[in-house]
Amino acid sequence: MKGRNLILTGLIAALIGIVLIIFRTSLANGGVVIAAGIIFVLAGVLNMSVFLASRDKHGNARMGAFGTAFGWIASAAAVVLGLAMLIFSKAFVAIAGFMFAVLILCTALFQLFLLIFGSHPSKLSSYFYLVPTALVGAALYIFLRKPDTGGEHIIMLVTGISFIVFGAVTMIEGSIIGRNNHRTLKASRAAASQAATMPAAPESITEVKAENK
Repeated sequence: MKGRNLILTGLIAALIGIVLIIFRTSLANGGVVIAAGIIFVLAGVLNMSVFLASRDKHGNARMGAFGTAFGWIASAAAVVLGLAMLIFSKAFVAIAGFMFAVLILCTALFQLFLLIFGSHPSKLSSYFYLVPTALVGAALYIFLRKPDTGGEHIIMLVTGISFIVFGAVTMIEGSIIGRNNHRTLKASRAAASQAATMPAAPESITEVKAENK
């Protein structure tokens, strides 16, 4: 996977998180479903264009058949759900918290797939697995929160913080993967250049004798 694509994805996610935090009160008063719908659509499209479309230097998909199939299904479902929320926003108001919890779970899945499949041939630190764990914890908090214990702005705040964390970590991972890919490409080019400058070995003893005459 290209590091710069991950950096762009992380930047967009972090900006979304900042917007959710800054405008959490106004969004909670009526625009929460529309905001969630837009984020679902963006998340699905980004996953399809950045993660699933990733290819190695030979043009092969970086994930196996199962990972690719699951990723496409999840991405398509996110886009369809987001469009449904935009079109039928009034019907989704009652389950807005549930939708944002699912959205945070999608970011956790993205991180998990990135760590397992998308970072190859780079190997990211095991500490990065704390990120999807924390995101799942945030989603569970929203799932289990009682509706009468706080306003909808709490959901926006938790979601915004989750997106900022997800975005920041994704940018860090993208930077690491980008540097590793650059080193690998540089080493490959150096090896190819060295092989091209080395004299070809004689193919047979007859050729060696012919060269010595």
